[in-house]
Amino acid sequence: MQQFFSNLSLRKRHQLLLAVFLMILTTFLVLTALSMSSHLRGHLLKLEQRQASLEISMIQGFVSENFLQREYAQVGQFLLDWSQRYKHTSRLRTELKNGYELIDYQRLEPAQSKISIERTLNFENGNAMKLLIERDLAEIEQLIYEQSVQSFIIVLLILIFIGWMLWYSLNTIALKPMEAEIKRRVAALQVVEAENARMGAELDITKRLQQMILPSAWELDSIDELEICAYMQPATEVGGDYYDVLQRGGQVKIAIGDITGHGLESGVLMLMLQTAVRTLLVNEISDPKVFIQVLNKVLFKNIQRMEMDKWLTLSLLDYHEGELTLIGQHEEILWVRENKEIERIDTFDLGFMIGLEEDIHRFVNSKKIHLERGEGIVLYTDGLTEAQNAQKQQYGVDRLCHIVHKYWDEPPEQIKALIISDLEQHIGNCQLSDDVTLLIMRRK
Repeated sequence: MQQFFSNLSLRKRHQLLLAVFLMILTTFLVLTALSMSSHLRGHLLKLEQRQASLEISMIQGFVSENFLQREYAQVGQFLLDWSQRYKHTSRLRTELKNGYELIDYQRLEPAQSKISIERTLNFENGNAMKLLIERDLAEIEQLIYEQSVQSFIIVLLILIFIGWMLWYSLNTIALKPMEAEIKRRVAALQVVEAENARMGAELDITKRLQQMILPSAWELDSIDELEICAYMQPATEVGGDYYDVLQRGGQVKIAIGDITGHGLESGVLMLMLQTAVRTLLVNEISDPKVFIQVLNKVLFKNIQRMEMDKWLTLSLLDYHEGELTLIGQHEEILWVRENKEIERIDTFDLGFMIGLEEDIHRFVNSKKIHLERGEGIVLYTDGLTEAQNAQKQQYGVDRLCHIVHKYWDEPPEQIKALIISDLEQHIGNCQLSDDVTLLIMRRK
């Protein structure tokens, strides 16, 4: 080797040394770039794992036991909307403990490079939900490639002037874009968390407003001719049920309704409904048909303006000196007669859903009944009669009628407590999937 080297001309020697130096330099650059790419990949994959874990934790915060009691189609739509909010999520799959698949969402073009995280969410009532999240690493791979090229150029420039300080300098420069990416994503997560906190505060305010406008005990006790008690239990933070008892000029107006869905929009519509009913009553709109038609127009206009996909069933009852006028479409009205026999009044032909059409006059009818002393009315929403136990059996109207018939001689407050106790015994450890409202009225 030495002889071979000595036989070369000076120019050839320089060329050979330059080639060897370039080979060593190239090898060093390649190894350095590969090492930095691996280092960068490790950091970014940890970031992706953290992002996926945070997504699962955030879903877990939304998916409560009450949430799982909703229709599976609504839960699936929620998860689909969630998956589409995050462009890096290439697949989101959820499956309940009983094997029911809520969603298996995957983008049209499957990710070539991805990371998967699975987690099982367990709830106190025995429910469990398995979550699978896959995140697309295509942009991460592109970011790694771009950073590798930049690192190669930086190594080449700094190696000529700095030498042994190259590794430390390149690591410092190459990590800056990654740190910026981490900060950007952490900031995005903080924005989402702040939005969640704001929505929670709005729901809490709406819930408090709903409770504040319900008739108080002293208002109900001030009605001379009637004994009235009521109960309302929302299934979620903000319910969609509505009831009210208003007295003006010796007449009593009782209202009960059920707004589609739950949440903030339903709560706002419930507040608008209560305000509209009281406004029409103060303006002495005494004709029940005119009253419900004007009420429907007001709510229809507001629903259209707010672009809400909501409507409600509503029954209005006007009482005066034993005469009771019924109007509006809602659940059956239970009329308890003198001998404690119960007549179930179908309200289907007495009205139409409120807020669905602007003009409902052709659907509106009324029915008059006379209440003797000791007779009364029981009103409720479908959250009571459709409440299910672990065997998916509904509470039902027949069971409600049985309790009312058996204990009708008791005070209305006692009847209410017995019905709620019987309902809780029926559902056991199951959670309510809909709001429950009950109103009992009896003529003294």
